[in-house]
Amino acid sequence: MATGWVAACAGTDGRRSAGPSTSSSASRPGGLDDPFTLGVASGDPLADAVVLWTRLAPEPLAADGLGGMPDAPATVTWEIATDAAFAEIVRRGTTVADPRQAHAVHVDVTGLRPGTGYHYRFIAGGATSPTGRTKTLPDGAPDRFGLAVVNCQWFETGTYAAYRHLLDEDVDLVLHLGDYIYEFAGTGTGARSTLPTHDVETLTDYRLRYASYKADADLRAAHARFPFMLTWDDHEVANNYMGDQLPGDRSAADGRARRVAAYQAWWEHQPVRVAAPTDGELTVHRSVDVGDLARIYLLDERQHSDIPPCRATVEGDFGNCTERTVERTRLGPEQEDWFAQAVERSPARWNLVGNPVVLAGVDGGNAEDGTAYYLDTWDGFPTARHRLIQTLAGASNPVVLTGDYHAGMVLDVHEQPFVAGSPLVAPEFMAPPISSPLFAADVTGRTPQLRQQMNGHGYLTAQVTPKTVAVSFRVLDDVTRPDSAIATVATYRVDAGSPEATAT
Repeated sequence: MATGWVAACAGTDGRRSAGPSTSSSASRPGGLDDPFTLGVASGDPLADAVVLWTRLAPEPLAADGLGGMPDAPATVTWEIATDAAFAEIVRRGTTVADPRQAHAVHVDVTGLRPGTGYHYRFIAGGATSPTGRTKTLPDGAPDRFGLAVVNCQWFETGTYAAYRHLLDEDVDLVLHLGDYIYEFAGTGTGARSTLPTHDVETLTDYRLRYASYKADADLRAAHARFPFMLTWDDHEVANNYMGDQLPGDRSAADGRARRVAAYQAWWEHQPVRVAAPTDGELTVHRSVDVGDLARIYLLDERQHSDIPPCRATVEGDFGNCTERTVERTRLGPEQEDWFAQAVERSPARWNLVGNPVVLAGVDGGNAEDGTAYYLDTWDGFPTARHRLIQTLAGASNPVVLTGDYHAGMVLDVHEQPFVAGSPLVAPEFMAPPISSPLFAADVTGRTPQLRQQMNGHGYLTAQVTPKTVAVSFRVLDDVTRPDSAIATVATYRVDAGSPEATAT
């Protein structure tokens, strides 16, 4: 473990304190003496506040998952300024990086100006972090706001070239809708291999997996460039988990233990304004207001969910069975009530819903076998989906933003999915994956509510104005190439007052 720099963190007055010189075994940046190897990030912006994040890890892939840090608290100074040279520092303070939380740092900086860009950095033990940029949300009546939507970034199956292109987009906030990591055994080689190389189950395993993902320079750069808002899907814990239930024959106790570890590591590695988890409980659903222009919601569709139907009788994710129509919850009663009340009270012109799994419905069947629902998504929860869609029907200009499916899609959310002539409630835009393998099936022909499917890697952007939401699908030429070019493969517009997406 590198220990020399920690003793330099005794100061508590916001100034960088003097201390012993660090080891000369490696030079900064990125050497063993650099505690900021995992980069910096900001997230969950408000009109007057933003969360700043880093994690001290001079040896990020140390086998114990503790990043080469000693088992002792460390003091970290943070600064936020209006300029890159930090001549105009507007807030400064110190915080303690706790070894029980892998020396992760979450600072909720308040008293900032609305709609304002800032620069920030951390200082610890004689080392200064990379400089990050962030931006608070506007208040009042903004005339535009830009979003990017990302998801599904399996490290071993492709590069993060999409994040390199994202740096050039005119957006104010990035929504990450889940599958930030994958829990499967690492199978890559060289620069795209991850630790551990077995399936991830323990807290040490999860910490190492996050650290190996954040070794990617393009991912670190995206976090340093934009504030993120993040929710999760299944692979942050285990494929297709729900509540405490893991797929297969694992016990609920096994599921709970894995979830406790996974939630702790997720919180430690993300710039989120949520309290640290307690015994595998973490409140992830939340909303923010972009003045009176938009309210942005993030949903949690795993932690409080019942088990999908047909797991004992259907092989794979697609199928059908009589138990599909039995009442079961996806959000849990508390989150469902929260969402209904937040939508009812929303003053915004647009209500943008960050929804981890497809809502409108997907038919993956064939002519011989008939309809096959994607049961791990809202298709497996038709009664709960009906309640959610009814809530959306009462909202001002709802737009659903979705991840998970490893494809880009434009869908129509009908009051009754799969029913011809059912009233249209909202458009749904599914972001393509950052790097995860593409699903082989193109379901356009069997899914009448599907306008377009785009089989490629990338992200989508949404430019929001009082009159329109303009969506662009950005897709890489080749995800295996870190220098891949990117192109806009489809654009759509939603006009205020209409639930229909129009190709442009």
